[in-house]
Amino acid sequence: MKLGECSMKRWMLMVAVALALPALAQDQSGTGGLTYRKGDPFLFCHQGQDPKTLPCWLPTPPYTGAWINAPYCEPDDEYGKAWTSDDYESLSQYQQICPKAITSGDWKGSGDPSTSPMSH
Repeated sequence: MKLGECSMKRWMLMVAVALALPALAQDQSGTGGLTYRKGDPFLFCHQGQDPKTLPCWLPTPPYTGAWINAPYCEPDDEYGKAWTSDDYESLSQYQQICPKAITSGDWKGSGDPSTSPMSH
């Protein structure tokens, strides 16, 4: 291996590490990777996936990662809505993120939490 090749590989490794560090730091925050409800963990953990999508799972208080199957979805209703990839992915995120809260807390803002500061 020539000297130029070695320094090029070292440079590429440093760039790869620099690009990976922000992603690793975000994952350690507890909400890293939350892609539903515009990344709002309070709203997501209390209300789950946006109800406009007719999700197949619903969070149960005190939002510890426990959930129930929506009665209009399979398998509860054999002719009901089939689970989508969003149902599976959002449930996985719920089970990973929401149990990390020390307490579930109550909404103290004005209005509905799904519309503050914007609809989400």
